[in-house]
Amino acid sequence: MNREILDFLFQVTEEEQYNLVETNAFDQSLYAKPGRFVIERRHMSHIAFGEATAPICINSHPRFREFPAHSHDFIELMYVCSGSITHVLENETVCLHADEMILLGRDTKHSILKAEQNDIGINLIISVDLFESLFYTMRSNSYLKGQVLEGLFRKNGTPYLVFSAKENIAVRNLIEGMIATVMIERNTDGYLLQQSLSLLLSHLASMSEQEPLGTSDSKETLKKRLLNYIHTTYSTATLTEAADMFGLSVPYLSRLVCESFGETFKELLLRERFAAACELLCTTNMPIGDIIHRIGYENSSYFHKEFKNRYDMTPKQYRKNHRKMP
Repeated sequence: MNREILDFLFQVTEEEQYNLVETNAFDQSLYAKPGRFVIERRHMSHIAFGEATAPICINSHPRFREFPAHSHDFIELMYVCSGSITHVLENETVCLHADEMILLGRDTKHSILKAEQNDIGINLIISVDLFESLFYTMRSNSYLKGQVLEGLFRKNGTPYLVFSAKENIAVRNLIEGMIATVMIERNTDGYLLQQSLSLLLSHLASMSEQEPLGTSDSKETLKKRLLNYIHTTYSTATLTEAADMFGLSVPYLSRLVCESFGETFKELLLRERFAAACELLCTTNMPIGDIIHRIGYENSSYFHKEFKNRYDMTPKQYRKNHRKMP
């Protein structure tokens, strides 16, 4: 990152000077109303660069103290300029290094471990309305679908996304330009900011459709969520529904499944269904026809053929050989 920008960001803010005094307790009133720790966009105006009523503003992440678990009523993008910063989301840890960023969906609960002197992060605080508007404008006026971004503002959608700009000069330049314009030059022109953000989101959408998410942590999280989805809904699960739930395009999720598991979504689903069928055959007296419907098949002849291919015996023989009931 540009040396002049880094020198500016390394300066200790008033907020950080307070944090350096160990006897000072964390002051939630700086960020939110008393009670449940939910940061509101309008409550950030006194510690952020940008107009108080603007749909986007920027602030530096406060160092020298752990930032406790909280959520917010806006979309947040944290970009790490130097060092590393670690987020904890529902017991999942995401460590970001320089030129990596995390996009946090509205209402995503997370905490941030203590950042030291050289750990510099900046936050883009984006209203949900602006983010949604820019997303639909991008999707209607370009070839980019950007489903991966759509999940951030949908109910029960994607809680967060991780990207790396280490190999993307355009994204790094956009971030630097926004920091320089707003934080150093103090130019809070809303049009400039929104145009820069629109370009940034277009680049991120393009990155997400070309390659897997930026870190092994995020991929592992997605793998766990996908396996849990298949395990709990195997009778009705589909690739399209999974992609929609995770805010991803169908081709992207299909490719990610193959890269992560070495097999297709269909094979993962079949394995789960037949494992459930075997369990029911061994532990219940349920008629085989009912088991077939229970695990999601209407075509019993296909089930019998596939079962024979997998286990080299019929369902009836399998039940006889592996029965666990007295």
